[in-house]
Amino acid sequence: MIRFHPDLASLPPSARAAFARVLDPYDPATFFDEVFEDRHQLIARDDSARFEDLVSIAALDDFIATHELHAGMIDMTRAEPQIMRNQFIQDNEAIDRSAVMRLYQDKSTLIAPHFHSYHKPLADFVRALEPVFSAQVQTNIYLTPPGAQGFRTHYDNHDVFVLQVTGSKKWRLYNTPVDKPFRGEGFEPGVHDVGEPEEEFVLHAGDTIYIPRGMMHDADSFDDHASLHITLGLVVKTWADLVLESISKVALDMDSMRRALPPGYANPGFDRGPAREQFARFVAEIADKAEFDDPLDIIAEDYLKGRAPELGGIINHASNIIAPDQRYRSVGDALYRIVADEENEGNFIVTTRGGASEYNGAKRPAFDRAMSGEDFAAADLPGMEEQEARDLITRLISRGLVVPV
Repeated sequence: MIRFHPDLASLPPSARAAFARVLDPYDPATFFDEVFEDRHQLIARDDSARFEDLVSIAALDDFIATHELHAGMIDMTRAEPQIMRNQFIQDNEAIDRSAVMRLYQDKSTLIAPHFHSYHKPLADFVRALEPVFSAQVQTNIYLTPPGAQGFRTHYDNHDVFVLQVTGSKKWRLYNTPVDKPFRGEGFEPGVHDVGEPEEEFVLHAGDTIYIPRGMMHDADSFDDHASLHITLGLVVKTWADLVLESISKVALDMDSMRRALPPGYANPGFDRGPAREQFARFVAEIADKAEFDDPLDIIAEDYLKGRAPELGGIINHASNIIAPDQRYRSVGDALYRIVADEENEGNFIVTTRGGASEYNGAKRPAFDRAMSGEDFAAADLPGMEEQEARDLITRLISRGLVVPV
C-alpha cells in the first residue's frame, strides 16, 4: 500500500502551526509513514499550558451558564452506573442544568459535543487543522471529575487525537477487533472481546495521544483534580468512497446497469448462472471505464463546501462603502479550488469553505491578483472598470476570501 504525505510546505502557516501544536516534537513524516491509521502514538511533553488557550473549565462553565441548552449541546456519561438521557434532558428537549451539575458531582463525565461551533479559539484551531488531512475535524470536550470513568471500554469509528488540557487521565489501550471500521461499524458490547490492556499510561496536561479507529480503549481521572481534554475526531473519506463515486459516474453512462435485476431473482430455484455472467461483464466494463479525477473532484468540492468559513467581522466589512483608497488582502489560510465551467466556456467556478461562486472568465486576471497575497485596491485589479472591481471585492469579502487592511 502506498503511503501518502500531505505537502505541509504548501499549506497555510496556520495549518502547519496547528499540526505542529498537536504533533511536535514527533516527526510528521514518521507519523504518516508508520503511525497514521495503524497504531497509537503517545506524545508526552513537559508543557502543561500547551492547550489551555483552546478551552478551559471557565469557558465550559460560561457556556453552560449563558446558553439556552438543548439536547445535543451537552451530554453526560458514566461507566457505572450508566446514565439515561431523561436524567438530565427534559420532555421539551431542554437541558436541566441542575441535573447536569448533580450528575457531575456524582462522578459523571460532562461532554460538550462540537464545542468548536460555540467557542472561537477552538473553531479557529479546527479550521486551521482540517487542510492537513482534508478531513472534517469534530471536537468533543470531556470534563471528568476526580476518580471517575466516563465510558466503558470501546472503540471509535474515527481516528482521534486526544489533547489533555488540565488534570491527568490514566488510559488503557486494548486490541483492535475491527481494523479501520467504517462510520457505521460502531462498537458492540458483548460482541467484541475486550481482554486485558496491552498498554497503560497517564496523559498529563500538554500531552497528546493519537488512537486509530478500531482500537479499544478506556480512561479514568488519575489524581485528585478534574480532568479536561479535547478529542479531535478525524472524519475521513476512504478509498471505498472514491471507488463508489467512480462506479456511480460510470453507471450514469451505462443504460444497461440501470435495468432491473432479473425477474424472480429472490425466488427459490432461481438460476444465478446467467446473472453471474452479466455481473462479471459489468465489473469488467466498470474497471475499463472508471475514472479517478472527476470523482475525486466531486469529493473534494463537497468537502470544501462543508467547511466553516472564517467570517468574523463580515457584517462590518460588508457595511462599509468600498473607497477608492481602501486596500485589501487575501485571507492567509483561504481554502479554495478553481474549476473551469464546462457548460459556460471561459467561465470558472471557485469552490470555497461554505459554498461556490461562478465568475466570468474575463475576471480571472483580477481574481488572481486579488488572491496573490499582496495588498490591493480596486484600481489595482486588471481589466476591470471601477464598479466591476468593487463588485468583485464585495463577492470575495462575502466568501471570506479577502479582508480590508
